[in-house]
Amino acid sequence: MEEQIPLASRKEQILRAVVSDYTVTGIPVGSQLLAAKYFVALSSATIRNELADLVGTGYLQQPHTSAGRIPTDRGYRYFVDFLMDQEAPPPNIRRAAKQEFERAPHHLEGILELSAMVLAQITENVSLVTAPQANESRIKHIDLVSLDPQSVLVILVLEGNLLRQEVLPLPRPVSQDDLSRMASLLNQEVRGATGDDLRARLDRLAPQELEQRYIVERIAESIRRYDSQRQTAVLHDGVRNLFRQPEFLDVSRLEELLELLEEGAQLSAALQQVAFEKDVEVIIGRENPSTELRECSLVLTTYRMSERARGTIGVIGSTRMRYGQVVARVRLVSQLTSEALERLAS
Repeated sequence: MEEQIPLASRKEQILRAVVSDYTVTGIPVGSQLLAAKYFVALSSATIRNELADLVGTGYLQQPHTSAGRIPTDRGYRYFVDFLMDQEAPPPNIRRAAKQEFERAPHHLEGILELSAMVLAQITENVSLVTAPQANESRIKHIDLVSLDPQSVLVILVLEGNLLRQEVLPLPRPVSQDDLSRMASLLNQEVRGATGDDLRARLDRLAPQELEQRYIVERIAESIRRYDSQRQTAVLHDGVRNLFRQPEFLDVSRLEELLELLEEGAQLSAALQQVAFEKDVEVIIGRENPSTELRECSLVLTTYRMSERARGTIGVIGSTRMRYGQVVARVRLVSQLTSEALERLAS
């Protein structure tokens, strides 16, 4: 991202006015409108000169000779970094969002689906939510339930109350009492362990501990599969909002974005590249690593499930986005999501 050189105060005021007006109306902004609506003390000629300078330095562009000006990606970036005021969600939106989360399902998937739905509704963009990720999943509790003498239901609870269940055939008959003793021993020894920790433990088991070795091996494999699968999961909602944005009336552009949303893996890879050097990251137009997103903006933050597990939440829309409003509403839903997941884990 290029380093922005501060603009003179009057140019900043005019750029702010152009971005603010254009993001609401979608109509190129001319000097006469600026003079009448924002700068009654300035002449149209003075405003035209400032607009020409902003076009020349790449902050604005003029679609047609006789048209007004619209922001470029560089203009939006300057606005977000230096000029944007966050618009706190009005009380009715904040109240409605809180009420939705008070009725949140008591499981991870339901809460994330709710987060995506609420965020799409209150931002009128497409919402994006990834599953929570830690460096590696860690074991909270293991239960072993006998289904018959040679099959066991393994109930694995990972930190954050993530539940994994698997039915395993056993190499020889094992009673429920033996399974319970085995589970008790494992819970004492492997609480907080990762899949790699379990694999290391296999080397310390005696050869005759056949059932325990088999079960530990399968639990480690289950954690490995979970860690690899969750990195590609991206929930989204609000695709219908795209049809209300004139930028997506171009069918080829719309199809390209829809394909990216539905395919998932490429979008997940793009989200994983976000460094989150700020609490909310705004990625505008050609700043996006994916070519399919070069005419879109992303507003992203994280939510917290535990000290080690966090997920990404945000929206995708056109670069003509009401950034101050969207940033504040993404923050709101992130906070509500974190609170719901904390209640789930307690």
